[in-house]
Amino acid sequence: MVDIFAFSPTTALLFGAVLVLLWLLTRRPSGLPPGPPLIPFVGNILSMDADPRIAFKKLRQQYGDIFSVYVFNKPLIVLNGYSTLRDAFVKNADVFSDRPHSTFNDYILKGKGLSGTSGALWREQRRFALTTLRKFGAGRNIMEDKIHEEVTNFVEALETERGQGFECKLLVQNAVCNVICSTMFSKRFEYTDPLFVKALKAMDEFVANLGTSGLLNVLPIVRFLPGDPFKFKKTVQSSQTMVSLLIEPMIKEHLLTHDGNVDDFIHAYIKEMRLRKETQEETTLDMENLVSVIVDLFGAGTVTTATIILWTLVYLLHNPDVQEKCFQEIKENIGQSRLPSMKDKINVPYVEATIMEVLRRADIAPTSVPHTVPHDVQFGGYTFPKGVPVIVMLDSVLQDPDVWGDPENFRPDRFLDDTGKIVKKEEFIPFSLGRRVCLGESMARMELFLFLTTMIQKFKFVPVDGQMPSLDAIIGSTYTPKPFLVKAIPRM
Repeated sequence: MVDIFAFSPTTALLFGAVLVLLWLLTRRPSGLPPGPPLIPFVGNILSMDADPRIAFKKLRQQYGDIFSVYVFNKPLIVLNGYSTLRDAFVKNADVFSDRPHSTFNDYILKGKGLSGTSGALWREQRRFALTTLRKFGAGRNIMEDKIHEEVTNFVEALETERGQGFECKLLVQNAVCNVICSTMFSKRFEYTDPLFVKALKAMDEFVANLGTSGLLNVLPIVRFLPGDPFKFKKTVQSSQTMVSLLIEPMIKEHLLTHDGNVDDFIHAYIKEMRLRKETQEETTLDMENLVSVIVDLFGAGTVTTATIILWTLVYLLHNPDVQEKCFQEIKENIGQSRLPSMKDKINVPYVEATIMEVLRRADIAPTSVPHTVPHDVQFGGYTFPKGVPVIVMLDSVLQDPDVWGDPENFRPDRFLDDTGKIVKKEEFIPFSLGRRVCLGESMARMELFLFLTTMIQKFKFVPVDGQMPSLDAIIGSTYTPKPFLVKAIPRM
C-alpha cells in the first residue's frame, strides 16, 4: 500500500495538480446540457459511432432531446425532436441562424459563400440568390425549360444503354450538374466532355472527402501531418480544380460579354453588383463572393438532387409494386407521348408521395449543417455558449415512430389521405427548417419531379441478375447509396 504522506512536498503538489487537471478536463461547464462522461483530451470521441445517427439516438434515450458531447476538447450541442427544432430554428431564429466558425471553410471558401457564413454577408448573398432563383422559376418558367432540356438529353443517354446493366451514378450526376450549369451560366456540356468529366469528378471527390476533412475544425494542426491522412489537401485541391476549370472561366467570359441582359445567375449577379457600385451602395456583392456562392450552389444543387434520384432508383428496385403504381398513374394522367410538366404535379399524387417518401426515408443529411449562437443563450433550461456548434438532428424527426408509426418501412401511402390527396405533415423537413432552410429547395423539388416522372414514364427499372442494391448508405457529408447496377428497359 502506497503511503501518500511519504511523498515529498513537490511530488504531492504535482500529484494534486494532476488530479485538478483531470477534474477540469472531465467536467462540463455549469449550464451546458448533460451528456456522457468525458475522457481527458479526447472527450467523447471514443464512444462515437461512424454513423452519428446511431450514437446520437442512444444518447437521446439517456439524456433527452437536448444533450452535449465533446469532440476532443470542443463541445457541441445536439437538438432532437420536432418541437425542439421548431422552438430553436423558427421561434428563436434570431439567435439560432448563425454558422460556427470553420477553419476548414477558411481554406476552401476563404470564409465566404452561403453555407458557412453569418450576419450581413450571409443575409445579402442569400437574399440575392433566393430572389434570382425565384425569378428563374416563376413567370417565364426559365427553370422548367432548362430542366426539360436536360431531361431530354438524359432520356436519350438512357436509351443508348438498351436495357444493359450499368452503373448510373455518373450519368445522373452529369444530368443534374448540367441543370446547374445552365442556370448559373447558360451552358450545358456533353456528358463525355473531358473538361466537364474532370470538373464533376473533382466536385464528387470534394463532397466525398468533406466529412473526413472536417476534423480540421476540431484539430487545425492535422493539416500539417505528412501524407494527408485526413484528405485535407486533397479536398482543397478538388475545390480549386472545380473553380479553375469551370467557374472562373465562365465568370471571365460573362464579364466580357455582359450587356445588361439577365439570362443566367452570373449575369444577374454582375448586373446587380455594378448597379450597387454606381449608386455607391455598401454591398458584399463582389467577384470573390460570386465564386464562393457558385461553389456552394454547385455542391448543394448537384449532389443533393443526384443523391435523391439514386435513392429513388434503389427504393423502386426494392419495391417494384410502387414503381408500377407510379407508372400507371403517369400513363393515365399524363400519357406517354409528351414530357411531364409541373402543371401535371397535382394530377399524380402517388408519384409525389413516392418522392416525398424517398426524401424522408433516405434521410441524406440526417445532421444537417451545424448552427451556432452569436452570444450566450438560455434555451430549454440550458446555457448555449457563444459560438458552440449546434447539431440539427433531422433524423430524429424524419424517422420518429411517434410521427410516422413505422418509419423503417418504405410506404408512400403515408403521405396520402383517404381520397388519395397529398397530406403535408409539418414534421416533413428533409430540407431543414427556419431561416437556414435549403436555398435550393424549390429548384430541387422541380428537378426531382420532372426527372423522376419522366424516367418512370419512359423506362422500367429492374435489377441486374436479381442483385438488389444495398439499403445501407455510404456515410459522408451526405448519405449516398452504395454503387449498384440497374437496367433501364424502355416502356412500349
